[in-house]
Amino acid sequence: MSIWAAIGDKLKEILKKMIGARTIERELHVTPAVSSLMEEAIELWTDMYKDQAYWLHEPTSDDPVRIVSLGLPALISSEKARMVLLEFQSEITTPTEEVEIENPDYREPEPDVFGNLVPSAQPPTITQDVPIGDTARAEFLEKQYKKLKRQLRRQLEYGIAKGGLIIKPYVVFNQTDDADTITPSENTAENNNQQVTASIEFDFIHADCFYPLAFDASGKITEAAFIQTKVERDTIYRRLEYHKWTGNKVEIINRAFKTESGSVDGTMNNLDLGEEVSLNTVPEWKDLQPKTTIKNVSRPLFAYFRMPEANTIDTTSPLGVSGFSRAVKLIKDADMQYSRLLWEYEAGEMAIDIDRDALRTDIDTEGNAYTARPYLQQRLMRKVDLGTVGETYNPFTPTLRDNAYIQGLNTILMRIEDIEGISRGTLSDAATEARTATELKILKQRSYQTNKDIQDALEDALNDVIYIMDVYTTLYNVVGDITFAADGTPVDTNKGQWDVSFEWDDSILTDVDEELNKRLTMMQQGLVSKLETRMWYFGETERQAQEALLKIQDESRQDMEDNLMMESNMSMQK
Repeated sequence: MSIWAAIGDKLKEILKKMIGARTIERELHVTPAVSSLMEEAIELWTDMYKDQAYWLHEPTSDDPVRIVSLGLPALISSEKARMVLLEFQSEITTPTEEVEIENPDYREPEPDVFGNLVPSAQPPTITQDVPIGDTARAEFLEKQYKKLKRQLRRQLEYGIAKGGLIIKPYVVFNQTDDADTITPSENTAENNNQQVTASIEFDFIHADCFYPLAFDASGKITEAAFIQTKVERDTIYRRLEYHKWTGNKVEIINRAFKTESGSVDGTMNNLDLGEEVSLNTVPEWKDLQPKTTIKNVSRPLFAYFRMPEANTIDTTSPLGVSGFSRAVKLIKDADMQYSRLLWEYEAGEMAIDIDRDALRTDIDTEGNAYTARPYLQQRLMRKVDLGTVGETYNPFTPTLRDNAYIQGLNTILMRIEDIEGISRGTLSDAATEARTATELKILKQRSYQTNKDIQDALEDALNDVIYIMDVYTTLYNVVGDITFAADGTPVDTNKGQWDVSFEWDDSILTDVDEELNKRLTMMQQGLVSKLETRMWYFGETERQAQEALLKIQDESRQDMEDNLMMESNMSMQK
C-alpha cells in the first residue's frame, strides 16, 4: 500500500513544508533569498487558495461558531487568469521576406466583342511572403509550444494565487525503432551531427515548491533550487535540482536522496533530505547527469513568471505577491460576514415551542421516558417549559435581518474588487449601485491596467521559455540544422530562424463596434484613410491592407466592366 494512503493528506502537507529554505541552505551551502516573511505569506496564500485559511472552522464544543469560506481567493485567481488569456494568441513562425513571383491569375489581354483588347484585371507579378531559410526549427518549436499553451490557463491561475510560477522546459528522448536515441551524456563531437528523436516537456513549479537563491540587479532569479518527490511504498525519494547562471553559462546539479517513512520527524525547515543515493536508483532519473555545464546562454534555463504588483509583504524582496495579497483582511471579513448571514438563516428558522406537558411520553425497553416524534417534527417542534398556565405551544417566527447582512457583504465585496483591480460585478451584485458613464470608464481602465500588467509579465516569461526551448533544440541538434566543429562547438550557419507573435485582448476597455463607427465617420469626413481603418480593424500590416484594398478595387472595376458589357449587349439586341 502507498505510504500516502497510510499517513493521509494532512501529513503530506506537513512533510512538504518541512523541506524549507534552511534545508536547502544546509545541502547547497548557499544563503536563501527568501525571507521568513515571504515564506509565511506564500504559505498563507496557498492555504487561502485551497480554502484552508486559519480563520475557517466548523463548530466545536469549545467554539460553537461556524466560519465558512466564500471561495474568494480561488475565484479572484481564476477570474484574473481568465481575463488575461481571454483572447490570447501566440505563435512561433519562420521569418519571411517579400519575393516577386509570377501571378497565376494573370491573363494576357484578350479582345472583347468589339475587337478591343481588354487588359487583365490582375498584374503580371505579385509579391509573396517566402520563409527565410529552413522551417524545421520553427515548426518544431511551435509544436512544443502548443503543449505549453494547453496547460497555461490552469498553471497561470496557480501563479497568480501564489505570486509566481517557474516554467522549466526539459528534453525527453524518445526511443524509436528506426533511429538510435542520443542521451545527454552521448552528445559528443563524434555523433553530434546525428538527428535526435526528442521532444520538449515542461515542469510547472509553484511558489511554495521552489527556492530562489540569488537575484541580479533587475530582480531576475539567477540561482534557484527545486525539489521533486517520488514515493515507492515506505520509501521517499527526493531529487534536488540546482541551477546557477553566471556570465554566459549555466551550471546544473542533480542529487538524489532517500528517506524511510519511519524517519520522518524534526521541526519545520530543518528536516534532512535523507541519505544521498545515486540518480540511477530512480528509473526516471537515470539519464540525468550529476553535474552539467551549458555554455553560450544569455539567461537561466528556467523562466519565472512574477506577479507585477509591488511587494507589500517584504519591500526588499524581488519575489512576486499573490493576486489577492492586498485583500487578505477583507477576504477574512467577507467570510465572517457570509457566516453571519448563514447563521441568521439558521437561527431564524421557524419553530414551535411546545410545553413538555403537552407531548406524549413513551417508555423505552430500559424503562426510560422519551418523547417519540417523527424527524420533521423533531426539527420543527422544540420541547420547553413554557411556564404559563393554559399555554401549550408558542410559535417561534423571528424577522430575518438578511438584507442588512447582504448589503454589508456586498460592500465588502465591492471593496475587494476595487483593491484587486477587477470589474465591479465579478464578486458583488453590480445592480445595487448606479454608476455614471465616467465612473464606469474609470473602473474599466483599472481592470484593463491590471490585466495588461499581468499580460506583460507573462509575455516576458514566455519569451524566456521559448529561448530555453531554442537552446535545447540547438544543444541536442533536435531538428538536425546544427553543424558542429571537431571540438564540439556548434556552428550556427545553418540554424533555422524563428519569430514569435503575441496578441492580447483589450475588449474590456474598448467597445469595438462603437470605435468602428467613430472611425467610419472620420473616414467619410476625410480625417483617416481606408488603409488606416482596415489596418486597425483587421490587425493587418500596411502591405496586407494595401493588397486587400487593391483586390477590392479590381473586383469593383471588373463588376463595372461586366455591367457595361451587359448593358451594351442588351442595347445591340434591341
